[in-house]
Amino acid sequence: MAEVQELPLVKAIQPFDADVQSGIMQAGPAHLEVLAFDLNDGVGKSELITLLQEWTSLARNFTQGKAANISNFYEVEMVEAVANLTVTAGFGERIFDLIGKSDLKPEGLHDIPAFDHDNLQPQWGQSDLVIQICCDDPVTLFTTARMMIKVALPVAHVKWMQKGFGHAFGAAPAGATPRNPMGSIDGTVNPHSAEEWDEQVWIDSDQAYLKNSSIMVVRRIALDLDVWEKLDEAGRSRVIGRDYHTGAPLSGGTSEFDEEDMDAKDAQGNYLIDRHSHLALSREQDGLPNDALRRRAYAYDDALNPHVTSSTNSGLVWIAFQKNPDKQFTAIQKRLDASDLLNEYAQHIGSAVYWIVPGTRPDTYWGQALMEA
Repeated sequence: MAEVQELPLVKAIQPFDADVQSGIMQAGPAHLEVLAFDLNDGVGKSELITLLQEWTSLARNFTQGKAANISNFYEVEMVEAVANLTVTAGFGERIFDLIGKSDLKPEGLHDIPAFDHDNLQPQWGQSDLVIQICCDDPVTLFTTARMMIKVALPVAHVKWMQKGFGHAFGAAPAGATPRNPMGSIDGTVNPHSAEEWDEQVWIDSDQAYLKNSSIMVVRRIALDLDVWEKLDEAGRSRVIGRDYHTGAPLSGGTSEFDEEDMDAKDAQGNYLIDRHSHLALSREQDGLPNDALRRRAYAYDDALNPHVTSSTNSGLVWIAFQKNPDKQFTAIQKRLDASDLLNEYAQHIGSAVYWIVPGTRPDTYWGQALMEA
């Protein structure tokens, strides 16, 4: 009988205690679960601190392959496959009001302004707290989410849960950009160098509670795949502004990372990259803000709605991290909403914004510096 080999993935561990939280810079593992919580009526600062302490301890242990000190927790075998587990925490705007620190809110921590093409649904809206859980093992993901919910119940309740999927670590070529349910490469432009991360993602401040934090935008985007799939390859490429298969800009090149030439034209004088393509409107134009932020999107595929004539109920749990959505996400989305060719096939149905607290040390809990500021 052949010897059974243990998959390295099972023991793959991502850091927990660091300057910044994990689950942002890392490539996304195969599975995502985002939990949005609202605080229960009457909950105050002291109860919130207790929850944050318990959550931090649980996440620290599970992500590092250790048992958690939770009452009546006997399911230790269900989290043995650490599998790149990360747990990332964030605060909604209301938390600052609740703890009496409204004046300490970071810039951009508020609802995203409404756009003409939005069809936002309350069940995917803003909440008080968020927990992003990512893992290459769905059992570990489930168990971690279940325990985070269980610990929260005396203080907070789940408002919504969004699940997503992508490639597992090593399942796609090294460094490959994920593809979304439309088959398109999604997330080509992301920070790479330390300088880019500092410029685009991490809030730089002399205030300890803000330094190394970020702001997370979560948008639920429904995709009309039935209509999209009627387009031929050339049509799909034109909408995106990139070759449908390679991701190379239509102005030339062979790689998705080749620099686009927005002024390149064909023999008839037509722009090779349509001025209303997703690429063109995402990038810097006429001195307007560019597309500099950290994209970390996952696909979703839910049960069909029996009351809707469609062969799919799929889309994106689109997540982005940045310094200030007013100057980054919202500025980009304003241009996209106005004339993006992709609008015919995609509609934003959910929106929420969270302050992602700085990383921790072994003796601290999530958001401690703010709580004690």
